[in-house]
Amino acid sequence: MARESITFRIDGDLLDEIDEEAEEEGVSRSEHIRQILHNRRESDILREEVSTLRDRLEAREERIRELEQQLARRSQLESKIEDLPDKISDIESEPSPPFFVEWVRWFRRR
Repeated sequence: MARESITFRIDGDLLDEIDEEAEEEGVSRSEHIRQILHNRRESDILREEVSTLRDRLEAREERIRELEQQLARRSQLESKIEDLPDKISDIESEPSPPFFVEWVRWFRRR
């Protein structure tokens, strides 16, 4: 494939950054710019993947919050269940109400 020559203008600061990157890579400025242009599609794909992963992370964080809330409610229920035997024994130790009162309670529950 034949190489074409092009000319374009860029800001000096951007050119300095490109030169620094090229030096770090150990390639010429032209080669570094060719690599950047060649990898541009890969960069778009990576951006899409990052966006997808970010969405999945947000969904998982929301699920974690839901599970933490459920766990807190479960802890509250467990605490109430632990207190239940004491309450039952307190109720059982109370004297029974008269028969008429028990009958009225039973009748209302029907």
